[in-house]
Amino acid sequence: MKYKILISMFVVMFFIFGIGIAYSSFTSSSELGIVDQKIAKFVFDTETLDRMELPLVGMAPGQSEEYNFSISNSSDDISSDVTISYQLTILTPHFTPLVIELYKEEELVMTCDESYSRNENNELVCNSSIQELSHEDESIDNYTLKITFDSLYNDESYSNLIDYINIEIKSYQKV
Repeated sequence: MKYKILISMFVVMFFIFGIGIAYSSFTSSSELGIVDQKIAKFVFDTETLDRMELPLVGMAPGQSEEYNFSISNSSDDISSDVTISYQLTILTPHFTPLVIELYKEEELVMTCDESYSRNENNELVCNSSIQELSHEDESIDNYTLKITFDSLYNDESYSNLIDYINIEIKSYQKV
């Protein structure tokens, strides 16, 4: 008798919840007849590049290297319908005493040095401030990463150090 009551209560609850779920699946309060509906699209071509790896093999004291790259809110003839926020992160073990500077256009964005913290892989993690690309017009942010090996460090102890720099681009839709 006890099992019959439990089974019948289970069946009744199943029907009550099942009807409620079915009803909510087929009922909507949105108005689909509005003509001015737009679906926002987020354009970020991850197949192109969202991470750059720069090996620093062969840099000698007194040398300087520059790497140019751009970030855009459009690809081909498709433009983003949402404002995009992004942040650049430079990761490096920083074994070699290099001066690492990131410029946006001609303005210094950051100098990656030992004032930043290190991650669990003992890499120096340098984060830029958050940048924005508005959805209102197509725009391109041009960057230059300038790496300088100061001639003051012209010593044999620096000759066999292996160093690299990774740049990560983290982007997301601005809410």
